[in-house]
Amino acid sequence: MKNKYDVIIVGAGPAGLNCAEKLSHAGLTVLMVEQKETIGYKVCAGGLTKKDIEYLQIPSSLLEQEFDSISFHTPSKKVVIRGRENILYTVDRKKLAEWQLQKLHSGYVHIKTGVRVTGIEKDGIILNTSEKVYYRYLVGSDGATSTVRKSLGLKVNQYAAAVQYIIPDSNYEALEVFCDANYFHSWYAWIFPHREYVSVGMMFWPQYLTAATALSNFNQWLEKREIDVSTGQYQAHPINYEYQGFHFDNIFLAGDAGGFASGLTGEGIYQALISGEIVAHTIIDGHYNDKDLSGLLRKKNLHDKILKLFLKAGRWRTQLHEFIALLVRNTAGQRLALTIVT
Repeated sequence: MKNKYDVIIVGAGPAGLNCAEKLSHAGLTVLMVEQKETIGYKVCAGGLTKKDIEYLQIPSSLLEQEFDSISFHTPSKKVVIRGRENILYTVDRKKLAEWQLQKLHSGYVHIKTGVRVTGIEKDGIILNTSEKVYYRYLVGSDGATSTVRKSLGLKVNQYAAAVQYIIPDSNYEALEVFCDANYFHSWYAWIFPHREYVSVGMMFWPQYLTAATALSNFNQWLEKREIDVSTGQYQAHPINYEYQGFHFDNIFLAGDAGGFASGLTGEGIYQALISGEIVAHTIIDGHYNDKDLSGLLRKKNLHDKILKLFLKAGRWRTQLHEFIALLVRNTAGQRLALTIVT
């Protein structure tokens, strides 16, 4: 049947694409449904860690910038954190998605873009209020506001948000992170240089900073840093980091839809890739590498604990940031910090 597939994947981000790759090469028929007209567009700073590069075996031609150091700022200090190898890479998300698309077994994957999932039933989904497509398994990889997750009755009580400006300026060279409780509460701002533009953004939790306050603080900080955003494109997006499981009978969640992202750093690409593979293997043969899942959740739980420490620090939050700056002034402290956050 043309309207029946082994697996329907809602959302064509890194999680969905990686899941589709594994499923298609195992001979399962897959329908990928993407609400946006173009696959790969995502509000994201575009940073990949070394583990992303090693996992995907991304060709160097896709990498825009490589960084072996991070400039860590507090209100009174600047510390340059250096890694033994490159710490972070920047990449164009659209080009990354196009490369992932090429890895699919095209004979088994059908892709529909520019369509909305308007209903989810136990054996099928409704597209654009009228078309029903049937599935054996359904995968929600449709981001922080996942329609599939909502259909399972799973609420999102823990979520963060990120705002950024994409500025057409190639003069930025350093990868920089700014921790200043006066502006960003328990989170941070960043400067991520790309080949032809720079991403300047901040992360916050709406429970502690309203969107209006966060944007006001961000604009004040931009003015203080003399960063001109007049030619930049403003973007914003939520980050779901509330994990409540990934397997619900014949429905699965991956990436931000499953709450795999870090609430401390906002990192989510690696978690998306691994969770997409875990879902695929669970569908293919009922087994997955528990080490991969436990590794993701162990790092996630560590980040949650650190975030809670910052949230409870109150008026001592600035002193905590300054203590971290002192800690990472030596090589051992830098290695510890990089192990924790990357």
